Amino acid sequence: MEITKTILILSMFIYTGLSTDVYKNNSSITENIFHEIARRGAWHEADNHEKSIISNEGTIPIYHQIVTAPNLMYYFLPKENTYVTDDMGMAAMEIDPLGNVVWEKKLQGQTYFGIAPLNKDELLLSLLNYNQLVKINKRTGEETTILNQAVRDVQVTSDGDILTVENSETSKVILLSQTGKIIWASKPTFLYPRGVWRKTDGNILVVDFNHKAYEIDYKSKEIIWEIGGFNHPSSIQEMKNKNYLIADEHNNRVVEVNPSNKEIVREYHGGLLSPNSARELSNGDWLISDSDNHRVIQINRLFNIVWELSNLNNPNRAVR
Repeated sequence: MEITKTILILSMFIYTGLSTDVYKNNSSITENIFHEIARRGAWHEADNHEKSIISNEGTIPIYHQIVTAPNLMYYFLPKENTYVTDDMGMAAMEIDPLGNVVWEKKLQGQTYFGIAPLNKDELLLSLLNYNQLVKINKRTGEETTILNQAVRDVQVTSDGDILTVENSETSKVILLSQTGKIIWASKPTFLYPRGVWRKTDGNILVVDFNHKAYEIDYKSKEIIWEIGGFNHPSSIQEMKNKNYLIADEHNNRVVEVNPSNKEIVREYHGGLLSPNSARELSNGDWLISDSDNHRVIQINRLFNIVWELSNLNNPNRAVR
């Protein structure tokens, strides 16, 4: 039945013969088509048969996109794959837009936290239990140790360097070359910092479990900006509009902060439970690891969920 519904949605778009640009620029056409699909009951909802199953033989790829009325957004499928670290699932995964697990690394007792693709074949993973930052070739399985130290968040900068943060009570933010050479380290130490980001001007953003977010001047290595009022913030990103996107984990929200006046200009709760990370995507949507709800969601500017991966097990990070 679900296959029939999916085919119905796709066939209606094919039947119209309209391009993506027409859909985007003609809301009345889009609304009429979506209304017709909704009238026929052709939206896609996950059921008990669409839960992920992980066994010794590997992962059965049934993480599925969940699209419910009024969104009906099959037509807005992501173009890129999504990389996820699943904490209690003890797995790191690459998942295609239709929910198929196309690559997975799973090791009993291992906690994967930060994840960042380097290119089509290679990615970075922080292995907390093994106190390592490693580079993995998905095609060959080859692993290269970048750093013998426990780190959390990992970001590949525009220069191709690796930005990460130590996992200890006296942690520094560090910038590495892809061979593991330390290029830069912050002067101040933090109390379990969780998320880092390098801004377009070169400065460094960091959120710490002392309930604050900071900006570090790259040249002086000193803190030049800070804001409090969070409850264990877990990720931070400079957005395209120069605001900061912060996952405020224990306040169960994601916020957009204007750094000039330190005001929250947008805030999303949406039933979130310990959101561990949030990323602005190229189209302005937000990709959120809703950890204790065991899912990853993509929300649009109207805060509607347009894409979802369910039945994960406390995802730490989700990136594209």
